[in-house]
Amino acid sequence: MTPSFRLPGRTRLICRTMKWLALAATGLIIIFYFTTDAVSAILDAVWAGLQPQVREDVAYSAGKKLLLQTLATISYFSLVLILLGAARVFSVFQTGKVFGPIAVRAVRFLGLMIFLFAAIQLVMPTLMVLGLTFDNGEDRRALTIAVNSMQVVLLLIGGVILIIGQILTQATDIALENEQFV
Repeated sequence: MTPSFRLPGRTRLICRTMKWLALAATGLIIIFYFTTDAVSAILDAVWAGLQPQVREDVAYSAGKKLLLQTLATISYFSLVLILLGAARVFSVFQTGKVFGPIAVRAVRFLGLMIFLFAAIQLVMPTLMVLGLTFDNGEDRRALTIAVNSMQVVLLLIGGVILIIGQILTQATDIALENEQFV
């Protein structure tokens, strides 16, 4: 591979450092999950958002508790998607290779992970409230739809990174084609 397709040593060092920071942050999120009661904190926040008359009819069955704990865990660990996507990009770029199929897949993976994170964060409050109140009486069910500007921005950023990944795919194909002519 020619030097014009490689990152400088300092940039590769930064990528190596950032990869380990992303993996360390992932480890901290996992440790924090098991050392604190993160699921209860998420469920308490959803509970606090319900109206008092809706809360009165909520009954916890074993199935409902499992559903809510699963949704809270998915919500909590969704940030890990971005961190793993970033770690993958940094891992590829620490080798110095900029234009190659592995680098392109890593960038597209990061875009997909950001998009998935934003989508999960967008639908999770609605699913949690529905999970809490689906077996309430007719007039005691709740439906919450909330759109946060940060989620919309992350959806857009994820989409842009996916498009950039597609552009890098074409750039990589052109670079490989040009290499064959030389």
